[in-house]
Order: sequence, then C-alpha cells, then structure tokens
Amino acid sequence: MKFTDLHIALETFKKGNPVIVVDALSRENEGDIIFPADCSTPEKVNFCATKGRGLICIAIDIATAERLDLKPLRTNQQDQFHTAFYDPIDAAAKHGITTGISAHERSATAKIVTDTNATPNDFIKPGHLFPVVAKERGLLEREGHTEASIDLCKMTGHYPAAIICEMMQEDGTMMRREELLDFAQKHAMPIISIQQILDHRILTENHVEHISQAQLPTKFGDFTIHAFKNNFSNIEHVALFKNSNSSKKPIVRIHSECITGDVMSSLRCDCRDQLEKSMKRIQENGNGLLIYLKGHEGRGIGISNKIAAYALQEEGLNTFEANEKLGFPRDNRNYQDAIWILKYFDIVDFDLITNNSDKLNTVLKNGLSANITQVNSQVTGYNERYLKDKINITKHQIILEQ
Repeated sequence: MKFTDLHIALETFKKGNPVIVVDALSRENEGDIIFPADCSTPEKVNFCATKGRGLICIAIDIATAERLDLKPLRTNQQDQFHTAFYDPIDAAAKHGITTGISAHERSATAKIVTDTNATPNDFIKPGHLFPVVAKERGLLEREGHTEASIDLCKMTGHYPAAIICEMMQEDGTMMRREELLDFAQKHAMPIISIQQILDHRILTENHVEHISQAQLPTKFGDFTIHAFKNNFSNIEHVALFKNSNSSKKPIVRIHSECITGDVMSSLRCDCRDQLEKSMKRIQENGNGLLIYLKGHEGRGIGISNKIAAYALQEEGLNTFEANEKLGFPRDNRNYQDAIWILKYFDIVDFDLITNNSDKLNTVLKNGLSANITQVNSQVTGYNERYLKDKINITKHQIILEQ
C-alpha cells in the first residue's frame, strides 16, 4: 500500500472526516489522526482515544490563541521539535461541561474553540484538551503535525483548528510507517505524508518577492543580479542571470551560502570552486541562472553552529556526525525559495549543475524538467575526507579533481 493521492485526502478532510498524516522517517517517523475541529464529534474524539491512543490535542493558529488568551506553557527547551504547547482547556460549565474529559465534552470544547464569538470566559484553565500552536508559515516554517493540520484546514476552507492524536499500538509503542499503512487500510482512511502537503504548497504558492536588479560585471563576465526576499522569513537571496544566447538550453546552479568557502576561500570545502566554475559555465553557455540561497550556511545550521561542527570534525567526527552531535539533522536545508525564483524567470527546462540528487528531486517533483550536469571538485588535503564522506554516506555524485 502507498500513500493516498493528496487530492483524495483533501476531499475527505474537507468533508470533516479524519485522515492520517505521517512525518518524515528522519524526524519522528510517527503518524497522527487529524480532522477539522469545526467538524468534531464525540465519535471522532472517541476513535482517537480508543484507536489512536495518543495525547489528544487541538492544533490552532496564533490568532486563536490570542483571541482566547491562551499562553505558552513553560519550557526548558529540551524538546528537539519545539512543540508549542499552550494552556490546556475545557469549555466552561455554562456549556454543560462537567469534568471535561469525556469524548463528548472534549468534542464540545473543540467546537467552541472554533466559534469566533467565543471569549476567554468560555473556557476553564487548566483542562483536558491540549492546544498546540502552529507557526505562522505552517509547513514552510516547521515540518510538524501541528503545522500540517492547520495547513489542511486552510487548504479545505475550515476554521484553522484541528484535533490531532498520535497513534500508538496496543502494547503502547508508537506506530511506525508499516503499522500506520496497515491501520489506514484496515479502517479505510486516507494516509498522506507531511511532505505531500508541503510539496503541494510549494507548487501552488509563491512567497518570494522580486525586490531589485542591476548589472553586475564580474571576472567571469557580465550578469544581471537580482535580489529576492521571502515575505515570511525576510531572508534575502540573490540570483545572477545571463541571457545573451536564448537559443541555448539554460544552465542553472542552486548554490548554498558558504561564507567560509565563498568569501574566505576556505580549503575545508569545495564551495568556492563550485561557485566560480558554475559562473564560468553559465557565462560560456550564454544562458543560465545562478541562485545564491542565504540561510543555508553549514547545510542550514548557521555560521556559529557550522564552526562548532568544524571543531567536532577536528576531534574525528565526519561532517554529518558533527551536525547530528549538535542536535541538527545531517542536512537542514530546503530549496523551496529556489523553485519560486526559477518560476519568476520562467525557467522550466534546464541543465542543473549539482552533485546532490536532493536538489534534482526537488526540481522534478515541483513540475520542472532538468538534467544533471557537473563541474569537478578540486581536492585538497583539507577537504578530501569531506568530499569522500559526501560520496560514500549521502551518495553525492562528485567528480574529484586532484
């Protein structure tokens, strides 16, 4: 069994019925039962309690939390996924609520949360329904079940609140990928991944704005430099565009920011070498685009953490182990802004300079067409292990140049 087509799952959710949403294997590798809170019923809540068996929460947006005067719970910052728990609630006694724990009463509490006329006086704190607040940009900002549920509500026209419940097996252990697929089949429920929802948003939205442009002469040739800004994160990117020979197929390089390599000529990586060779190839081709993505330092962990990772590498860890030792994924980057920049230039079929199959896969699944082309990576005594680790561990297709 495979994941359900997203559009089928959206139709189910739009009707108010539950779907199962699974996060990445590299994240929690767990599934949640999710349905819109404005369609909550005692039967659906009881299904979560008896079949899902996990904590029953209500995902909401920040505007709802503010309207109902709900505050974040104290945290010691030990949760690596930074789940935003707020004051647990029950509906007030005037709504017929007694202890608040029954499926009937938790369902009633959820429905009142979605009533735009409800005020803080309609709730008791603490209670038995646990609000979790989604990031403003949803899955574009955090790839969690909280954000996935609010994105689903917005995509299907529901109030931005959803009941979510983690899924456990009868023995109390968490259901993983195969168990979740079996559960979905047994109960005839759609099952989708967080990645499917995120991919749909990237394909159908564009949150990168073109800000300015000018001519930029370089030692490799003349380009037009364009500045872009993500309207949510405010991260600014630049792109070098060349179009002196439109008969040629465009060559594209999606380049991750690397201040140590690109600016300071570090020998610990091949980033500057890749950057300069890409600019030269685009110039020679007469048609192409180099997208320089900010926020990608150290594969997305930032310059301070990148330098801390360097120190761990000096103690013997490889580049991926060092990131994980610091509490980060091996690779914390995403390329959604690059997709939107490509669409701004209407570049839909091109040769992509990369040795990273993740970049190509991102391009292809977003409706663009590309073939991989490569430039050689210059090997030094400082970057040889780094390059070979990328080849052997993450299967980068790197052509080494001694």
